[in-house]
Amino acid sequence: MAKDYSEDQLIQRSAAELMEKELGWTSVYAFDKEVLGTNGTLGRTSYHEVLLAGRFRKALKTLNPWLTDKQLKECVERMTEHMSSQTLMQINEQKYQYIKDGVPVTRVKPNGETEEVRAKVIDFASPEKNDFLCVREMWVYGALYHRRADIVGFVNGLPLLFMELKNHDVEVVDAFNKNYRDYLDTIPQLFYHNAFIMFSNGLEARVGTIDSKWEFFHEWKRLTEQEAGNIELPTMLRGICKKENFLDLLENFILYDHSGGHTTKILARNHQYLGVNQAVEMYRNRQYLNGKLGVFWHTQGSGKSYSMLFLSQKIRRKFEGSPTFLVLTDRDELNKQISDTFENCGLLGNVKAKKFIASSGEDLKSKLKGNPSFIFSLIQKFNDPKAEPIYPDHDIIVMSDEAHRTQNGIFADNLMHLLPTAHRIGFTGTPLLSNDNITARTFGGYVSIYDFKRAVEDKATVPLYYENRGEKLQDLKNPEINDEIAAALEQAGELDASQLAKLEREFAKEVHLLTAAKRLRLIAKDFVHHYSDLWTSGKAMFVCYNKVTCVRMFNYVQEYWQREIKALEEAIAKTTSQQEAQEMQRKLEWMRETDMAVVVSQEQNEIQTFQKWGLDIKPHRERMEKEELDKAFKVDDSRLRVVFVCAMWLTGFDVKTLSCLYIDKPMKAHTLMQTIARANRVAEGKTNGLIIDYIGIVKALRQALADYTANPEGGAGGSDPTIDKKELIKHVMETIAAATAFLKEHDFELDDLIKAENFEKLSLLKKAANAMCETAEIRKSYCTFASTLLKLWKYLDREDITSEMKQQKDAIEAIYKELQQKRKHADITDLSVAINEIVNEHLELDGEGTMAAEPRRFDISGIDFDLLRREFAKSKEKNLVLKDIQELLQERIAQMLAQNPSRINFYEKYQEIIHDYNQEQNRATIEKTFEELMNLSHDLTEEEKRYIREGFENDEQLSMYDVLMKDDLSKEDIKKLKTVAKDLLETIKAQLSTMDHPFDKQETKASIIITIRDILWKELPESYSDESINYYRDAVYNYVSQHYGSVA
Repeated sequence: MAKDYSEDQLIQRSAAELMEKELGWTSVYAFDKEVLGTNGTLGRTSYHEVLLAGRFRKALKTLNPWLTDKQLKECVERMTEHMSSQTLMQINEQKYQYIKDGVPVTRVKPNGETEEVRAKVIDFASPEKNDFLCVREMWVYGALYHRRADIVGFVNGLPLLFMELKNHDVEVVDAFNKNYRDYLDTIPQLFYHNAFIMFSNGLEARVGTIDSKWEFFHEWKRLTEQEAGNIELPTMLRGICKKENFLDLLENFILYDHSGGHTTKILARNHQYLGVNQAVEMYRNRQYLNGKLGVFWHTQGSGKSYSMLFLSQKIRRKFEGSPTFLVLTDRDELNKQISDTFENCGLLGNVKAKKFIASSGEDLKSKLKGNPSFIFSLIQKFNDPKAEPIYPDHDIIVMSDEAHRTQNGIFADNLMHLLPTAHRIGFTGTPLLSNDNITARTFGGYVSIYDFKRAVEDKATVPLYYENRGEKLQDLKNPEINDEIAAALEQAGELDASQLAKLEREFAKEVHLLTAAKRLRLIAKDFVHHYSDLWTSGKAMFVCYNKVTCVRMFNYVQEYWQREIKALEEAIAKTTSQQEAQEMQRKLEWMRETDMAVVVSQEQNEIQTFQKWGLDIKPHRERMEKEELDKAFKVDDSRLRVVFVCAMWLTGFDVKTLSCLYIDKPMKAHTLMQTIARANRVAEGKTNGLIIDYIGIVKALRQALADYTANPEGGAGGSDPTIDKKELIKHVMETIAAATAFLKEHDFELDDLIKAENFEKLSLLKKAANAMCETAEIRKSYCTFASTLLKLWKYLDREDITSEMKQQKDAIEAIYKELQQKRKHADITDLSVAINEIVNEHLELDGEGTMAAEPRRFDISGIDFDLLRREFAKSKEKNLVLKDIQELLQERIAQMLAQNPSRINFYEKYQEIIHDYNQEQNRATIEKTFEELMNLSHDLTEEEKRYIREGFENDEQLSMYDVLMKDDLSKEDIKKLKTVAKDLLETIKAQLSTMDHPFDKQETKASIIITIRDILWKELPESYSDESINYYRDAVYNYVSQHYGSVA
């Protein structure tokens, strides 16, 4: 390679020059040029030395003029010596404490007694008073080996920075694997004092600490929070090696966490360093902030707890006085977790965390009246609204964990009352909702933002993965399946129209293929293997095809779970590794104690239905009725870790420790995205999640995407029914007439049902339903009329509907619902069991009883499923194409009649289903779908940010502006209207906050309307006519009541 492109010239020398010319370090090139000796190049007498004793002594004398020669010698010995029994981490932690707090030396007092005092090693307050040196190509000799380090950075002679550099065309991880790990073994003394380890190829750079695994070496890509980010080496050097930053990180942003009996060295990540320093600046200016230090929003999994430690550590070291940090949570387990972390990282000294935990409201008040360094409490301990306020002579800094939760209701008010002079900062992993004015009122605005998207981009967290584990089905090889199913149909005897309707629904779907025992067993076996491998990750929810399948899957899983336990017991007996045996024993205990449950809704005759499948629902129903399974599943340390569901708990049920969602049920896009968004939604306090797909859910997402992109503004070739009202009303009237005529053809007068009352109406409803069930063809035709009418009806406005139309529609709908009820309760269980057994016999799966060795896994964190769900729902309302109604009805009836079970070629039908199912397991299909969803999500997110472009603070203000907007406004009018929108919204929200259920009472509604009218009269631009004020008053009131009715 040409010299100009070599590692030495292009990377190493460039780094040293930047440190020297831009950052003010002294640079020395030592390779083949270093002269040994006290007056040599670095003052080393041997290549074994890594601490530059001459520079170190000089700094000690400058910073501690009182040191004698004997004490100087003692300092050097303390910094260079260690016990042979100490590990590298123990040595490093000891030296770090000397660097941070001073080297202990012996001083003789005038009375002859000795005392231990600390000699300052670094002047953290004045970076320019320290000696910064970077050495290139420095030889270091170990006991057996000689190695040459690319760059070593010294401060006052201490080797605090190690850099291993690679050429631009070499992977950075090679520096870790091929060089650094070797250096740890061969020249460990180079890392005794080390604070920062950097690896880079110039284009990419990582930083970490001595015991970090490669995964925990992170990028340093921003110098300010606002920057997009750059992962190249110059950014890292400017961010870390700038003298002020280097000493700040060294002093305030390194922790040694002793949790779990193991020591881990923690270096702040880029976003923590920037965010904490912004919070420190808020504290520096606290006299102007009325107690509000801000909201620190760093998304889940990005080290929020450590950020709290870094902040408290820095404030205690860098500011005069002795503040008390009050750390608030809202749950006992969180309170214990955060206090343990403070203890294990040494912030509580040698005192146990329980000494700092408030045991009651009275104990909390007692502690607050003293001046402990820390207090840990539940927000619920602020339970005395009449307590006498406390005015301490020192600062109290309230750090509220999960601020949006802890600052709701009376406890927050009581806190403000008890501690009126406290400074408050809220830590949260979730963005504040636009209507969350309680949190903003308590803490102020954001002090630091590290959001979901940026955390994913920075690899600080991977909140959500999608993993496809579905196995492909083989084509059916035996067309005789047709004859066997036909025989089963014949044996079932004459089926009425309701039974046929239910059977058709089964054949139209893949139910018998997807619930075949062979397939379910394979999935159950894979689930046990997969989830037991993730045994430390959290709870799991398994979504099954239907209620019966929930119990079948539960039974299969129990069987394979016990097999896995037995295999684990055998493995423990055979292992020769004590550590491995201990780990496996812990997993075995976890598996033995893990509880699982079925959660399905009740239905009529369920005992008999399940019995026909050879299942017993009663023990499951007993648990569902007698135990509070929902509460048990939400408790973190509950042994109920797995639930099998088919519809219940899919939406509106939030479990924070739910980490794995296993899906084996086709879902419509709306429900599916709501389910995924629940696992993905930071606003719900979620930790990282994993979606495991056995069914091919991507198909529903792709269909929704296709519908949306093909027709975002309405049906191609048709008109938007919400606009073309005359045509819509005409279609409704024609459909009502068609349904009425069809009923009359079969000797039923719709008008009789409309006019009837009480029991007569009930009797006629039954008569109509029986008439429409005379044959399958009659039933299908009527259902087509009714369903078409109901689809059209939802687009009508109230003023479009006459009393006569409403009565006719209600009667038609009542008959339709009666038919649906008949189908729902039609019993074809025996036939379903028989067909399921036939399909299971003919079905073969790829993989010979094992799942794919390499699952198809995708990171889908960047897709905002909640946003897509809302957007798709909007587009769905515009997808009704108004064809000629008679043509449409005939087309739909023809389609329905073609689905008669007696006319289906089951062999071809199931081959088609298998083909579609297998298509969903293809990686290319999945990748393409997620890519399109990602792009659409990005586009929609940009649209949601329109409020920023329009100069508003949030989307609420933009919405109010849109309500007030009219055509042909001048630039001045638009500018004024934006101010009106902001003022109006702020006034209304302030008024609502003082009211109880304002939209339920006539007097409060009137008060709100008057407020709106007065502001509009006074502030709207002159171009708004007097007559229009009432229109805009009503529009604003309707908007406010819809959007804030549930909040107020």
